[in-house]
Amino acid sequence: MVDGGRAMGDLETVRLSKRTLKDSAEALIRRALLDGVMKPGEVYSANSLARTLEISNSPVREAMMTLAERGLLELVRNRGFRVVEMTLEDRLEVYELRRLIEVEAVRRVAGLRLSESVATELRRLADMTIVAFGEGGEGLISEYLEADHQFHMYIVDLLGNRRWSDMVERLRDQSRINGFYMHLREAGMVKRTAEEHLALADAIISRDVQRAAEVMDRHLEYARPVPPAE
Repeated sequence: MVDGGRAMGDLETVRLSKRTLKDSAEALIRRALLDGVMKPGEVYSANSLARTLEISNSPVREAMMTLAERGLLELVRNRGFRVVEMTLEDRLEVYELRRLIEVEAVRRVAGLRLSESVATELRRLADMTIVAFGEGGEGLISEYLEADHQFHMYIVDLLGNRRWSDMVERLRDQSRINGFYMHLREAGMVKRTAEEHLALADAIISRDVQRAAEVMDRHLEYARPVPPAE
């Protein structure tokens, strides 16, 4: 006779392990998509990625389905998943939406009375982008972009609006796919954007709504797609 409590515990362990594998696979594949390691237009199968990651096929396929829902991959019947290739028009659409909803999110958060612990965490995350950049600018650009992402998502999450957060996260990932921001170091823009995080955190904590919105609007200039020179 099977012990019902023990069986349920075993089932929860299986579910937890599967969820952990799926989340880990999703994080690794997302990083490869954003860094440009997985090339735009290329088709990748769940089987081949599972072998590369040395985990079972099921959590990898689930992870790729999630990333397809988030606009980073496209399902190709009987072949796998194609990496989305963002056109200039696509990037302009994403940029315009980000300006609309991220600046407004900052404006609203700056109007809140934040607790001391929240203000401390906001400053810490802003500081972490400086740390990721490196004292002499030698930090990995991928590490900087991840610290940047955590800082901005923390701000939006303070609104307590799950759909708003989800929309911002999707748009931020879509704007970064194909290694689009990997040029920031060569353009000399990383140090400036990192320092703007400190200014943004200060404006939010001091409840200076207008300055916070202005800093965020200016900060998003780095994400504006520029047409190639003719």
